[in-house]
Amino acid sequence: MMTTDSPFFSVVIPVYNSETYLDECIGSVFAQTCQDFEVVLVDDESKDKSPEICDRWAEKYPDKIRVVHQKNTGVYIAKRNGIKASKGKYIYVIDNDDLITSAEAFQTVKDTVLRENCDLVIFNATDNVETGHLLCNIPFNDREVFEGERLSIIYDEYLKTKNLHHIWMMMFKRELFDWDYEYKEEHRMLRDGPFLIIPIISNASKIVYLKDVFYYWRVQNQNSASKHYDVVNFYKSVKCLHSRIKECSKKWKYRSGETKSLLKSNYVTDICIAAVKVRSIAENAGVSRLQFIKTLSADETFRKCYSLKNLGSQKKLVAFLLFHRQYRAVNALSSLVGLAKRR
Repeated sequence: MMTTDSPFFSVVIPVYNSETYLDECIGSVFAQTCQDFEVVLVDDESKDKSPEICDRWAEKYPDKIRVVHQKNTGVYIAKRNGIKASKGKYIYVIDNDDLITSAEAFQTVKDTVLRENCDLVIFNATDNVETGHLLCNIPFNDREVFEGERLSIIYDEYLKTKNLHHIWMMMFKRELFDWDYEYKEEHRMLRDGPFLIIPIISNASKIVYLKDVFYYWRVQNQNSASKHYDVVNFYKSVKCLHSRIKECSKKWKYRSGETKSLLKSNYVTDICIAAVKVRSIAENAGVSRLQFIKTLSADETFRKCYSLKNLGSQKKLVAFLLFHRQYRAVNALSSLVGLAKRR
């Protein structure tokens, strides 16, 4: 039976077909020196032994773990449902095949929150625990504080890189979450990280960055909750995400001179990513590669936002070809990129 007191942290873990790694993931939470937390496991109708593993952990720690077994909704809604079931003052969402690398992570974040009175803490992740290679190169200083006009630095970093698109690289005050946002069926295939994060950073009034590496992002598990989307659904998620960015950015009281152009180039960048990935469309997908490229080229928002500013060299070429309706050239470029990656 869970206690009625609100813990400092709620750790939300969406679970889908992760029997190989789930024990290690949950174990890394319970290895924390700061035990002021609860765990919400959201089983998204797994087909392996993950549901039994969730229940076993809940039986072992009935005062700390809550398990939600639900019909399959996709990772975005699974995370939202977990957050809605949580009670903690600060929320941490992690993937079921990853793990927390430092036993001091919770204590360090809690000390930071109490010292700085901040509502969002950002930190680092690695994709190789042996080398300590950083997953993202975040251009901030250790313990750097962002509030007032300096919040525009956070917004711009979110827009121009993917550094702040990972929900498991931050812990946030529960009041920052968009509790009333309406679920729609197309949200099943969303890139859940950036979609969850945009209202969080838009609602935050004080953010602190720590250079500490607290998280290991594992890339091997192809069955997990966050590993599946194809390019057609990626495009749908892009349109959904950028509609949300446009909506949330209206709350930004502080903007840099770059923010306006970054809002546009962010959309153009994602359309270019979809174009480069067009080679992944299967012959039985119901749409040909050229048809899909034409759809991207004709996208109204893409044509309105079109600019080569803030784009890397490859994306400049893709954007130029798309805008000028050079469909076969885009298709050929996608194939060449695929060949280069296989070598």
